[in-house]
Amino acid sequence: MHRSMRFLPAVAAAAVLAACGGGGDSGGTGTLSVKLTDAPACGYDNVWVTVTKVRVHKSDTAGDGDSGWSEVVVDAPGGRRIDLLALQNGVLADLGQTALPAGRYTQVRLVLGEASGANELVLTGDPTPIALDTPSAQQSGLKLRHGFDVADGEEVDLVLDFDACKSIVKAGNSGKFNLKPVVSVIPILVGSIEGAAVAPDAARAGAYASLQRFDPTTNAVTVVRATTVRADGTWTLSPVPVSPSSGPGYNLVIGSLGYANVVFTNVPVQTGVTTPVPGVTLTASAARGISGTIAPAGNNSAQARQQVQADVVIEADFANADATTGDYAMSVPAGAARVAPYAASSPTYSTGLDAGIYDVRATDGTATLNLPANVVGGDVVDLDFAF
Repeated sequence: MHRSMRFLPAVAAAAVLAACGGGGDSGGTGTLSVKLTDAPACGYDNVWVTVTKVRVHKSDTAGDGDSGWSEVVVDAPGGRRIDLLALQNGVLADLGQTALPAGRYTQVRLVLGEASGANELVLTGDPTPIALDTPSAQQSGLKLRHGFDVADGEEVDLVLDFDACKSIVKAGNSGKFNLKPVVSVIPILVGSIEGAAVAPDAARAGAYASLQRFDPTTNAVTVVRATTVRADGTWTLSPVPVSPSSGPGYNLVIGSLGYANVVFTNVPVQTGVTTPVPGVTLTASAARGISGTIAPAGNNSAQARQQVQADVVIEADFANADATTGDYAMSVPAGAARVAPYAASSPTYSTGLDAGIYDVRATDGTATLNLPANVVGGDVVDLDFAF
């Protein structure tokens, strides 16, 4: 008996698929379906990537030429060219599906096209496409460690969340941009969150909703899903992994440039259920800059974090450092956040802690460093990190 494990909204028509390789257990056959989605991007009108295939293997140490690979191949000339910025508010690109031998799979690889024009971005205000340098994903595929089980007669959905904003790195004054793919795999048990209108109208153009999780044991803030707000002020996060069964829950941050953040704590997500979020009215707040350098230049990034309750820390902004100069720049509100425990309607807000006080965490991809930033009196410049 077929038992579908899909909990996803309708998507665009699927590409024609092909399967290669395979291997492993002989306990029957299931089906793998793969889709692509995106978080908001910053400063770009388009971010185009061309997907040629998705490869999966039962061993997380399998090499490119090893046997046992199975593939979802996009049947289009040179692959399927997708604008990541069109994949927001619950929109998914269907990459296809393939039959798989039943068993547990532990490695996923996303392979991008190599042809000229396959991977490009368009800067806001400049319609000229700029090529993205994507050597790692073009050769063997971007390696994603994620385990999933395929049972006989079942269909498994995987959604690849390709974060365009965090994946693009400027390379000095060369005019070049590197694609450093930041892709997470969303598991099959998912729900969704849908927000009523954000007000005022003036805030909507730059508004976003960001579902986050703060782990006090590691002091890490992770953005689980994020999206921009539609022109009418509404927004949708879908698919979203179900709420953690233990440890801290989800925090939802709603904000816009020039406005203070609104934070809902302990937001529930259940399988196959849409969690409603009431409309919010953002309050004006001065936008302050935080900037500096991270040395040595390379694969570096910075995260502006703010403690809004005794046990809640949020990400207020994020920036990749320039790959050549190490420069980074972020914008954060000077005003205090408004915080409330999740409620489907009429939330009761309190004023968040430490208005204008931020902790900036820099990373070189391996280690992290933290420095304080107080933007109450103005921008913070020359906040430099050295690894």
